[in-house]
Amino acid sequence: MGKPILKMKPTHALITVFLALLFAWAGQIALGYIQVGRLEPILNEDTNYTEPPVPSGFAQTGARVFASEGCLECHSLSVRGPVGSADLTRGWGPRRTVPRDYLFREPAWVGSSRIGPDLSNIGIRMADPNQLMLHLWNPRLRSPKSNCPPLSPLFSAPSPVDISTGSPYSPTPLSASFPLSP
Repeated sequence: MGKPILKMKPTHALITVFLALLFAWAGQIALGYIQVGRLEPILNEDTNYTEPPVPSGFAQTGARVFASEGCLECHSLSVRGPVGSADLTRGWGPRRTVPRDYLFREPAWVGSSRIGPDLSNIGIRMADPNQLMLHLWNPRLRSPKSNCPPLSPLFSAPSPVDISTGSPYSPTPLSASFPLSP
């Protein structure tokens, strides 16, 4: 065995500490970066779709809004595994998040805390677009104790072209059962 680090010459101790940190960095950061960098989308043979799907322009716009409004300060975008987390029990996703899920996210906004619920798969969990739009308009209408600020300033009146297209992305009027005043 070698000498204890405290009994080494200062230069040898410094070199030893530097090499230990270098190998730890190479093993954890560099190799992980290389492995994730080689990931490619895969074809799901059950659905015949590529996973993860290439995000549409709407998804990219939503990601920019998510970042600019500071949503990742309170929400995460990663479903944790069953050990030490209830994410799967809560139904936040069918499985834990894996590195491949972040292929087309640049940067990968994982989130920094869980003040609000995880927003992974929110489009699947809250499938009714009117409910989702109502929640974005003013979260306190659905959850009175919500800390989430209303995003109503981001909404604008739809253009006649948007209304006439009839696409699933065109705005639909909220029904009378969703009052807009608290």
